[in-house]
Amino acid sequence: MRLLAVVLGGLGLVVSPAWGQPFSVSQQFGAAHEAYAHAQYEEAAERYRALLDSGHASAVLYHNLGNAYVRLNRTGEAVWAYERGRRLQSEGPRLQHNLEYIRRRAGLPQGGLPPTGLGAVVAGWSPLVLFGIGMLALCAGAFGAVVRVGPGRRVAWHAPIAWGPVGAGLLLVAVALGTSYVQAQERRAVVVSEATPLRSAPADTASVDTTLRPGRIVEPNTKRDKWVRVRIGAETKGWIASRALREI
Repeated sequence: MRLLAVVLGGLGLVVSPAWGQPFSVSQQFGAAHEAYAHAQYEEAAERYRALLDSGHASAVLYHNLGNAYVRLNRTGEAVWAYERGRRLQSEGPRLQHNLEYIRRRAGLPQGGLPPTGLGAVVAGWSPLVLFGIGMLALCAGAFGAVVRVGPGRRVAWHAPIAWGPVGAGLLLVAVALGTSYVQAQERRAVVVSEATPLRSAPADTASVDTTLRPGRIVEPNTKRDKWVRVRIGAETKGWIASRALREI
């Protein structure tokens, strides 16, 4: 997929049109892109969201939706869109740049919410890379076993040149699958409402421990009626209204 970068004044935000998609989807994306280019940011955001709702999610689409939200000063929703895009394209430099920009502008932590437990151990690991290396090692072991075959001899799976790479390959594949599972269990959500109170209990009358800015990353846990218990730090937990959150 090729990205056509359009530099917009001041903010340095870029919008990327979609290529290689079905014609009707490209038309819808083009209409949203045109609305954005003409500073019709509300219409652009609605069109991008309509594409997402119809099942055409992509990192480019979330990226452009985030840009529209930035222009509308909807910080929480912009962070949510960028973070959703990062889930699909973790190494997108433009998307990462815009996410860092909006966080700096809003005075938010740049790193989001750090993982805990096993999630902290495998943070930054790429299951796809681990799986690929594991498969290469398996192939190398199989090749080593075959080349050791001589006249009247069986495939030499017992030779170190075979079982060494095969064992390493199986281990890497297992680590890749485990890493993918652990990372998938990590839940994160973004505060999208202004001045969201973090309460000590799931009730409007409960005491307020602190107030969360839009764009703050939290870890949602228990849900009770219209309330969600969240973690915002190593020891800081509390309850916020579920309508104030949007899960990544």
